[in-house]
Amino acid sequence: MNTPSTRNHTSASLPNRWPWQRSLQARMIIAFGGAFLIILTILTFWLGRTVYNTYLDAAEHDLEVVAFLASNALEDPLSGYANEFAQYQQWEAERIRNAATQNVTHEGEQKEDKVNKDDDEDDEHDERPTPTLAPTPPPTPPPTPPSPAIVLPRLQGVADIYARDANARVTILDRNGHPVVDSLYPITLIAPQGAQPEVSTALRGDELSDIRPDAITGALTLFAAAPIQQGSEILGVVQLSQPMQLVAEKARNLVLTIIAAGVMAVLASTLLAVWISRQLVRPVLRLEQAALATAQGDLTQQVPVQTSDELGALAQAFNTMVGAVRTMLEQQRAFVAHASHELRTPLTNIKLRIEAVREMGDEAPDISARYLAEIESEADRLTRLANALLDLAHLESRPSAPPAHSVDLAPVLHNAAAIMQLRAQTAGVMMETTAPPTLPPVKVHPEQIEEAVLNLLDNAIKYTPAGGRVTLAASTTQDHLTVTVSDTGPGIPPDDLPYIFDRFYRVDKARSRARGAQNDMGSGAGLGLAIVKQLVEQNQGRITVESMLGQGTNFAVSFPLMA
Repeated sequence: MNTPSTRNHTSASLPNRWPWQRSLQARMIIAFGGAFLIILTILTFWLGRTVYNTYLDAAEHDLEVVAFLASNALEDPLSGYANEFAQYQQWEAERIRNAATQNVTHEGEQKEDKVNKDDDEDDEHDERPTPTLAPTPPPTPPPTPPSPAIVLPRLQGVADIYARDANARVTILDRNGHPVVDSLYPITLIAPQGAQPEVSTALRGDELSDIRPDAITGALTLFAAAPIQQGSEILGVVQLSQPMQLVAEKARNLVLTIIAAGVMAVLASTLLAVWISRQLVRPVLRLEQAALATAQGDLTQQVPVQTSDELGALAQAFNTMVGAVRTMLEQQRAFVAHASHELRTPLTNIKLRIEAVREMGDEAPDISARYLAEIESEADRLTRLANALLDLAHLESRPSAPPAHSVDLAPVLHNAAAIMQLRAQTAGVMMETTAPPTLPPVKVHPEQIEEAVLNLLDNAIKYTPAGGRVTLAASTTQDHLTVTVSDTGPGIPPDDLPYIFDRFYRVDKARSRARGAQNDMGSGAGLGLAIVKQLVEQNQGRITVESMLGQGTNFAVSFPLMA
């Protein structure tokens, strides 16, 4: 019996095979796991983008809502916020004036210093040069400190409250986009924001969000703004900002959770694929082992059928195949045994009679003549047996092609009856033919049907006693033509009916051999009906038999009519 190493050696001998291609289980796992992994990767990528966009939209909406709420809170005319905006405008104007004054004073001082320096250079040029130290320049007056940032407690409180609630940075700007208060940085560090998209849009009375690097931190930041209005006048803008890192972190956590769940799903699916592949491959391995054992001659192998799917059908087909092979081999062994027996008997009789004739010589001419006649009869029997065996082997090994044309079987039946008429008269049997002169056409090989009818008639005449009757008839139904051969012989026992079409099967072996020796058609070996069945089935026909002991036997051969 072949072992798995034989299978592995056979697989390894195949060209251009990757290791995983030599295992059905590995291919199933890779295909199942790979498909799941690809689908999961695409799904994770799509979910990640969707989650990120969803969180981004939610963050933009939340900032816009908070900006809108803060702007609404600052629009209350009784809250005093407008006064603080006015204070800021005054402080801003004063700061600008101070800056301008400082610039003018600084420019005048620079010009005076330049004139004094030029005068000194002229004096030094007129006097005799003496080695002196360079004059010490007058001390530069310290720069005027910038005016301190204005304190606007109400606006600062609003900025701090909404910054804390929204977890964002809140900046309140005036109508020119200059920072008034900020929840995180001094306003002196914040550049004017009037040119930013969300601020310029808010100054026009609308709302917008934008993503850009923060001017102070350089980090990518989400900005939103809403206008502060009292009536038709715009007091300023509420600007909210939140680092994109916070938005991405929320999305990242969810995506990581999805990825972790996906990895767990891949592991679970891989384990499931391994289990399923083992369940599917196990019956295939059993089939392989059984097939190898069968190839070694063990025809008792049977694969258990545990499912009703394709694998179960394959196992059932294998069991059916092994059973058919076992039956065929048994039939072949029986065929060889029967053929050997049938050949051995006439050969033995011929040998014994030849020895007897040789020993008697010319002393008993009558006995020698009788023995020579028996030798001739046994030789004829061997010839009939050999011809029958050759005919049966030819029919089984070379099935005839389907007939190309339909024929009328009436002439074929009448010709077969005419051939057997003399034999029936010699046996003292009356033969009748009730077939009509014409019959509906059927697609058959006429020579094969004639041979089958001759065998049936010969069999009927052989087993019908003198004074009996053999009838050849033909009849039609709506879709079939039926040819019957019936006799009034002793009939066939019910126990023998299922086997009469088997090769070498004889109901009455002694009588069959004796009667076969007296006829030219049969071999007496039980091959006639097997040949008839093979001929009928090769012409898409069907043969049946009915018999009653003491009343006779009826063989019916039916063929489908042309549509």
